[in-house]
Amino acid sequence: MTGSLHFSDPMSCGGCHPDHLREWRGSAMHYAAVSPVFNAFELTIRELSEGLVASDGEQKNFCSKCHSPPAHLNDELPPLGGPAARDTMSPVSLEGLSCDFCHSVQGPDDEASFTHDGIGNLALSYSPALTKRGPYDDVNPGQAHGAEGLAYLKSSEFCGACHDVRFPKPDLVTGEPFQRVENLFTEWAVSAYAFNVNRYGRPISCQDCHMSLYPTTEPGVYPETPIALGDGLPARRHAVHAFTAVSTPLIDDPRFPNVSSPEVDRFGFPVGQHERRTAMLRAACTLALKVPERLDAGAEVLPVDVTVTNVGAGHRVPAGFSQERQVWLHIEVRDDAGLLYESGYLRDEAHPETGELVPDGRLDDEDLEDVHRVVDPATLADETTPGPDVDLVNFQNAFLQKVEGGWRPVINPLAADAIDHRPSLVPGVPRVVRYAVPLTRPVEGPVRASVRLRYRALPPELLRALAARHPDLVTEAIIDNNRIVDMAEAEAVVPR
Repeated sequence: MTGSLHFSDPMSCGGCHPDHLREWRGSAMHYAAVSPVFNAFELTIRELSEGLVASDGEQKNFCSKCHSPPAHLNDELPPLGGPAARDTMSPVSLEGLSCDFCHSVQGPDDEASFTHDGIGNLALSYSPALTKRGPYDDVNPGQAHGAEGLAYLKSSEFCGACHDVRFPKPDLVTGEPFQRVENLFTEWAVSAYAFNVNRYGRPISCQDCHMSLYPTTEPGVYPETPIALGDGLPARRHAVHAFTAVSTPLIDDPRFPNVSSPEVDRFGFPVGQHERRTAMLRAACTLALKVPERLDAGAEVLPVDVTVTNVGAGHRVPAGFSQERQVWLHIEVRDDAGLLYESGYLRDEAHPETGELVPDGRLDDEDLEDVHRVVDPATLADETTPGPDVDLVNFQNAFLQKVEGGWRPVINPLAADAIDHRPSLVPGVPRVVRYAVPLTRPVEGPVRASVRLRYRALPPELLRALAARHPDLVTEAIIDNNRIVDMAEAEAVVPR
């Protein structure tokens, strides 16, 4: 259904729902339509697919329709040869996933999904009207609009309508007629979180983690407060519309306040998106180190076992666009004389193609060193050569291209013949990584092993390729803002 549909300006909702508006304004939902990285990526895919995902393509608005449903529904998005998607959007559509869109949803649209179950690729039915739909049946309509309850809005299936992304190209490994570019909802649906066999003893929905006070509390703990301004309204469960997750705006723009803030709101919840993201990431996984009780004289190898466990996410880690989200181990082994071994390191280098003429002292914008990848901005084709960090452990999933003799990971999703979800961490399943640390010199004193689990939303090499194609959208400042977050740490000492 496309045509002329009226969606209200979300700012008009703040008169009665100030908490909801304040929370949403800094969220990734608000940022989705104007994100320069998304716009550069969508424009690149539109160009490289020769219009497949353009407004006049076979897969109409494939990328943009979840980032701004109103723009898709009102035929505002550009064709092949057009500008960035945000340049043709109306003011309301530029607000991304806004109040009126979600609260105009009627339910799933089973026929819009590949598997006819209302999951993936904006498989929703909607009807913008003066009656808004919410989680409660027993509400008194206000003067601004009517109201009715819709239990679907409280379900994980509602989130799954966008947070599975299925590209219409066969996966040569699974045999499915589509590729699971994002598999977030499905990962949850097969996990213990979807049932009552998890450590909480009850199903935990998407909203219980991403619209509650989690991770400052257990999942499913919500503020209790009137959900609108007015006299005599009862306290109810308040769904936090900050949508805490692992993406934050990479630009400094007053339209998206509180990207980083040390303050807490009246519910005691962190105001800053970066602070909430860090807390959520740090609640996701644990690390444990196992080393020998003692290092034998003359030992040539030190075994170090690292156990990584996804204890706090109801889906895999990383998740979402997990072929581009990096989660890796950085391990250092030292003795009294200095560094014995390191993996997962970054090296500060110049990047003149984006304006960094000399190393700038930042590591957030540096590539991992397991491979050296040269990306052709014109095609997003990449060539790789082995890097020095042969032991790197990266839980990032991969786009795989079939080549003679096997498969190779690629950075361009259009080149993928299959998607490898195996590297990411399954909820509740420990992953043991063994390092055989070579001792290439005499050891002095005790040996100390330290390990960090690190997260980064996007690989710098992809951002630099997008910057080369669309420098008006992706800049060196944006690449620098792609901050690394340390999710967990562990240390152990091996005495002599």
